[in-house]
Amino acid sequence: MTDTFPGFDPADLAFLTGLAAHNDRDWFAAHRGTYDARLKPALAALIAATSAACEARGLPLAGDPKKSVFRIHRDTRFSRDKRPYKTHVSATLTRDGAKMSPGMIYIHIEPEGGSRPGFDPDAIDPLDPSTHPSEAAGAEDGPFGKGPFAAAGFYLDERPDIDAMRRAIVAHPARWAAVEAALARAGLALGPGDPVKRMPKGFEAQAGGPLDTTLKRTRWLVTRPLTGPEIASPDLPDTLAAFAADTRPLLDFGWSALGRSG
Repeated sequence: MTDTFPGFDPADLAFLTGLAAHNDRDWFAAHRGTYDARLKPALAALIAATSAACEARGLPLAGDPKKSVFRIHRDTRFSRDKRPYKTHVSATLTRDGAKMSPGMIYIHIEPEGGSRPGFDPDAIDPLDPSTHPSEAAGAEDGPFGKGPFAAAGFYLDERPDIDAMRRAIVAHPARWAAVEAALARAGLALGPGDPVKRMPKGFEAQAGGPLDTTLKRTRWLVTRPLTGPEIASPDLPDTLAAFAADTRPLLDFGWSALGRSG
């Protein structure tokens, strides 16, 4: 579909595998030519091409080839894990183009099978959802560190936004059920969502009811694994746009709940 995104060359992705094995500044400096000349331009091209593919499908999702990209440098100030670099490249597409706006498509690129050994739940970058201990990120069945994937939905940090989503679900249970049914038809399911243990204040009447699990979530996200051939293909923007289209019912519901539709 696009002449601007060439696909991620497996030889270039080997840089990330090497970085996982030699996560230090000297190795990065000696090999960063691949990152600067190959991986960064490929990710920028992917953002532009996926934005165009989403626009062609009538999806209000876009990213900026520079501003929508997460830094490869980790924030180690509050972590026991002092490895200086992430071993993946990643970006988001959002409704207004801002990197962390609610209702996003998150794109996570690393070699198939994963590029880093294990996951330290203290190794958190506040701006990078892939480094947060949500969605069972440190568990064996979590998607992080296992290979490339895309995620979509609402990664919410502010309690007013989380409760707005909950209120919308309580107010429109049939519409929410339709969202879950649409995701199921597309072969998608909401992740655990970093749930709280007790029913949140103001929603106690829903405890034990059909919405119990949904209302205890603090994130509403679905994940789609990507294969090595998919991320190496120039058709990856269409693959991501198709995934975004499958998640449109969830995105529309959340945008409406947060007053960001229209």
